[in-house]
Amino acid sequence: MTREEHADYVRWLKSLPRRKDHFRMPCPECSATRSNPKDPSFSVHITREGGWAKCFHCDFAIAWNEDEMWKREQKQQDRERQKQQKDASQHHNTAQRKPHIPLQPPVHYVCPVINKNKQIMNGEMMEYMVGRRGIPMDVLTRMKIEERLEFLPQTGKEEACICFPYLEDGVMKNMKFRDAAKHFKMVKGAELIPWNIDAIKGKEKCYITEGEIDALSLIAAGLEEVVSVPNGAGGANLQWLDRFVESHFDDKTEIILAMDTDKRGVELRDELVRRLGMDRCKVVAWGEGCKDANEYLLKYDLPRLRQQVEQAAEIPLEGVFCPMDEWDTLMDIYYNGMPEGADTGLENLDRLIKFERGFVLTVTGVPGSGKSEFVDEIAMRLLLRHDWKVGYFSPENTPLAYHYRKLIRRVVGKRFEHKGMPLPEAGQAIRYLAQSVFSIMPKEDFSVESVLRIAAQLVSRKGVKVLVVDPFNRFEHQIPDWETETQYISRIFDEFSNFAVKHKVLLILVAHPTKLRREPGSKRWPVPTLYDINGSAAFFNKTDYGMVIDRNDELGQVLVRVAKVRFDHLGGPGDAFFAFSTYNGRYTPTEERTLDHNPPEPKWEHTNFLTEKLKPEQQGLGFNEGE
Repeated sequence: MTREEHADYVRWLKSLPRRKDHFRMPCPECSATRSNPKDPSFSVHITREGGWAKCFHCDFAIAWNEDEMWKREQKQQDRERQKQQKDASQHHNTAQRKPHIPLQPPVHYVCPVINKNKQIMNGEMMEYMVGRRGIPMDVLTRMKIEERLEFLPQTGKEEACICFPYLEDGVMKNMKFRDAAKHFKMVKGAELIPWNIDAIKGKEKCYITEGEIDALSLIAAGLEEVVSVPNGAGGANLQWLDRFVESHFDDKTEIILAMDTDKRGVELRDELVRRLGMDRCKVVAWGEGCKDANEYLLKYDLPRLRQQVEQAAEIPLEGVFCPMDEWDTLMDIYYNGMPEGADTGLENLDRLIKFERGFVLTVTGVPGSGKSEFVDEIAMRLLLRHDWKVGYFSPENTPLAYHYRKLIRRVVGKRFEHKGMPLPEAGQAIRYLAQSVFSIMPKEDFSVESVLRIAAQLVSRKGVKVLVVDPFNRFEHQIPDWETETQYISRIFDEFSNFAVKHKVLLILVAHPTKLRREPGSKRWPVPTLYDINGSAAFFNKTDYGMVIDRNDELGQVLVRVAKVRFDHLGGPGDAFFAFSTYNGRYTPTEERTLDHNPPEPKWEHTNFLTEKLKPEQQGLGFNEGE
């Protein structure tokens, strides 16, 4: 068996539907020649580390190791990438030079310059750290903690500050200045990195805290492999983490999260668990009267602190829950009501539907109705309004540059051409989308398994919160002989739903309807339903949101029909009408047009959303709640 045949066999075995890691099936080699071709003589065992399979009739066997296969595939991808780069370089040398717009902004981080004349020896802040925070002086000295006079914008004057140096490979990348009133600042223009990042490189275990003083408390207790997030619980946007996931966190077998127990600390903890993986994260509980590591140290002592951290609990058993597991969420609902969901800024659509992550949105419509265009509209608005980064698996939107062109003009509000869009605006949009939009194009195959595997990596490394699959029929579907198409689609939809829940993303699935019949005497196709999607009723039964797009060229309007919203606090069925701008690809809300009713032309929106604080606003339509 050649290496390629071996790899094909392994991919086929791993793609088979299974409920357990061990199952039996007819042998692919000898079943066709046997008197009982359905005899399950082929025993298959699949684990995380690899697997093996053997037929107990013909002795055909195969085994594999995941690490070796991954390394082999990586080498092959590296060779192909080097060849592509070489070909691109040759093409670049012969091509006519054009204005250059870098895909990412040039990184010119400021190097911190520390004025030694501002240093204070054994001042009040060092006494504060030792006396009121319980951090031993030898720990402060070893971690290069100093006291300096520094101007703080919060007070408008120089203050005595404790200084935390941010080092990487022993080189200072940034510094945080903090006074006794908890005012702080960092060096403007310097890179934001985790504090004490060198301490965890190459270690099997690490600890993460919400602040440097909490990290110092753990170090004082003898737990050296600790880092602190650079900006506390200042939002769940962990862009500072992206550069260190592969180099400093991928090799960890255990990650202990010693976060604060307030609302923002819990949000930070949940996002870290989502990014770093539930299976290897543990959470420290501080108990009654303490919200963080330093408070626990001050209430008890260093040995008790270490014991409490080492007793960190695993994330609750996956798949098993009780109401107490949802205590915080239930109390939040009890006091504040159900969450509203994320809006799009399109007033008539927001009246019908709001979006939450962890759900699947299925979109359908006849060919040419603008399904992909409206999905782009939703995705870009969720990105601009809520910072939901987007991953696309959209083979029909190739070449990729053509798709990116449509996204850029939608964001900027102008045609993507040198006559209509100034170069600085084009460059700004390209650089913004380069940090927020990612396209999935697997080299090996277009199987569901391959796409979801890469999407999971985008969640971990880039913080993607929306996954667009457009369309469903472009997957390389391999339906086993013992499964009907309906059973197969139902199982694959379960995989999509489970992925959305596990990774807390909004998964948008575009699916084509089966071939419809025009009504006699009509030139238009009837508006499809979710039950008309080709292959299975699961597209309606199992989706959380359902949407139908229908374009009427005669009336010059687009119907967006919300056909399903699983939870009523997020909306309900209804119709919204839009006009589509061929100039910038945006949708503008309108009143319904009919042959007897022709409302005035909408006011087209040409605002550059990137210059409007990333908050696109839509013209009001004067709707009343009672309508």
